[in-house]
Amino acid sequence: MKRLLGYGLIAGFVVAFVVLWLMTRDVTGAFLSLIVLVLAGVLFSAVAAYFVTNVPHWLRRLRGVTRSDYLEQLENTGEAEREHYEIHRALTFEDLTSGCLVHLLDVGGGRLLCLHGQNYFDFEPIEDDPETNQPRSFPTKTFALLRHKKSGEVLAVLPGPTVVDPVICSPITSHTRLHNLGIKLRDGELINAAPFHAVEHALRARTASK
Repeated sequence: MKRLLGYGLIAGFVVAFVVLWLMTRDVTGAFLSLIVLVLAGVLFSAVAAYFVTNVPHWLRRLRGVTRSDYLEQLENTGEAEREHYEIHRALTFEDLTSGCLVHLLDVGGGRLLCLHGQNYFDFEPIEDDPETNQPRSFPTKTFALLRHKKSGEVLAVLPGPTVVDPVICSPITSHTRLHNLGIKLRDGELINAAPFHAVEHALRARTASK
């Protein structure tokens, strides 16, 4: 499917270029016009995607519905459900390619739970700002995820009372070592591809090789 889509895009560019060339009778002008059209299309797609993604949030705010009320409604109607976990160990690092924080949590049974997103910075300790200082509040020994049943999206993390100090690894600028272990950083994904110690070794080896 992806290959067909790629071929379709290439064919579309070729057809567009030929049409522009026939209209302008200028190869350079046709090429520049095609570049402008492509850039305009990319900009329009980005704006449209942002608008579509954020419309529900704006509508909720206009109606005076808070996010906590919205999540409670999803749970009460059965559109979202809680998943409960107990963890044994945790790896935490920044993904500089996306600006996200990553937790890889050992949830037992040879599985790792990946939590990947900018919102997880909210639970990190702050020690250099007297007005906003806070202790670490996640990961915790037990916690729950609120997950959307249809999309699988993690809607919220509900920490437990006992904080677990994670192994803090250096930020990553490439996913290659993790991909070699069969790990893709997807928020909320349960991973069976590699044991905890292998992932920790790969992250530490990346640091040592710098």
